[in-house]
Amino acid sequence: MQKKKIAIYGASGFGRELVWLIQSSDDYEVVCFIDDDTSKHGTFLNNIPVMGLENASKQFYGAFVLGGVGDPKIREFLIEKAWVAGFRSETIIHPKVERSQWIEVGTGTVICAGSILTTNIVLGQHVQINLDCTVGHDVIMGDYTTLAPGVHVSGWVHFGKRVYVGTGALIINGTEEKPITIGDDTVIGAGACVTRSILPGEMCGGSVCETLAQPLIERFSDWVYPEINEGKLTKYNWLVQYKEGLKLGYKTDVGAFTYINAKHGVVIEDFVQIGSHCSIYSISTIDKKEGKVVLKKNCKIGSHTVIMPGVTVGENSVVGACSFINKSIPDNVIAFGVPVEVIRNIGETKLK
Repeated sequence: MQKKKIAIYGASGFGRELVWLIQSSDDYEVVCFIDDDTSKHGTFLNNIPVMGLENASKQFYGAFVLGGVGDPKIREFLIEKAWVAGFRSETIIHPKVERSQWIEVGTGTVICAGSILTTNIVLGQHVQINLDCTVGHDVIMGDYTTLAPGVHVSGWVHFGKRVYVGTGALIINGTEEKPITIGDDTVIGAGACVTRSILPGEMCGGSVCETLAQPLIERFSDWVYPEINEGKLTKYNWLVQYKEGLKLGYKTDVGAFTYINAKHGVVIEDFVQIGSHCSIYSISTIDKKEGKVVLKKNCKIGSHTVIMPGVTVGENSVVGACSFINKSIPDNVIAFGVPVEVIRNIGETKLK
C-alpha cells in the first residue's frame, strides 16, 4: 500500500518529535519540513529537507500537514496558510496511547506516546497532547489547544480554543453541574495547579494558579505579516535596516516612523506593541555597543522610546513613552524614564 505523504509545518524541536511519532506508523512518509525562515530553506533537519510553503506546495500539493509548533495561535496561523496552499489535515495518535472507545478526536489532532485518555472526551481540531499526559472523563478541548508534556487534567474540565497548558501543570476536577472552564487563549504556566475557572486570555501560574497578566487584547482580526524591504518604509511606515536580522512575531503592531537596526538581531515576539517614532538599535556607533534586542511576548513600548543594544524587555511589561531603555526590563512590570527605571509590578499600586 502506498504511504500517505505528510509535511511538518515548523522546522522545530516539536516538529522533530512529530517526525518520530509519525515514524511509529507504516502508513506515512514525512516528505519535508515547511518553514517561513528563508535561511533554513535548502537545508536538511534529521535527513528531511526544509523548504518554503510555496515550493512544498508545488512538490507535494494535496499532501497532509501537521503543525510543528506548540504555540496555539501560531499553529492556527500556519495551518490556515497550509490549507490555502493545498495541503490537508490528518490526525496522528501514537500506538502507545491508551484510550477508550468513547472519545471524539478532531481532524489534525496529535496525541503523543504515553498519554492516557479515559472516557467521554471531546477533542477539537488540531489539538496537541504531548508526552505522558492524562485526560479524565467528560473533558472538552477546543480547537488548537496544547498540553505540554506531563499535564494532568481531571474530569469535567472544559477548554476553549487556543489554550496553552505548560509542562507538568495540574487541573483539578469540576462537576457536571459546574465544570472547570478554561477560556479561549488562556496560558497556564508550567507546574501550575488550577483549582478554579480561568477567564479568556488570562495568564496564570503557581501552586494556586494566580493571575500573572491581564488578558491579551486582540486588536487585529485580519492581521498578516507585513512585507519588509531593506531600508524602505513598510505599508505601515516603519523601516528596517539589516532585515535578515529581524524576527517578527504574530500580530505585532509597530507604529509609524519607527526605525529598527537589526544588524546583530532584533526579536519582536507575538502581540508586542511599539508606538510611533521609536528607535531600536542592535548596534550603537557612538559607544560601539552591540547585541541582540528582544521584546518579549505582549510587551508594550511607548512612542518616541529609544532601545539600546543587548536589551530585553520582559513579557507583558509596559514601558512609558519617551523612555531611554539601556538595560533589560523584567517580566510583568511598568517602567519609564531617562534612563528607564522599573516603577512597579503590573497589578500593584505601590511604587518601587
